Amino acid sequence: MRSILRAGKVMSFHPAQGLGVIVPCGGEEHVPFHAQAFRFVDFVAEGQLVIYAIERADAAVRAVEVRPA
Repeated sequence: MRSILRAGKVMSFHPAQGLGVIVPCGGEEHVPFHAQAFRFVDFVAEGQLVIYAIERADAAVRAVEVRPA
């Protein structure tokens, strides 16, 4: 199930692995993402503002539809 779009900042991104973490602007828990979640962009940099949705599967949470803010 996906949620509404949220804003956050890329805390870390490792291009070789395609994995990263977003810090939500609202101060919620950090959210992991995979490069396959990018929309309208091929790369994000640490510190970049992004907009994303949350997908919950089982007990895990991840960011999807990650796009530049």
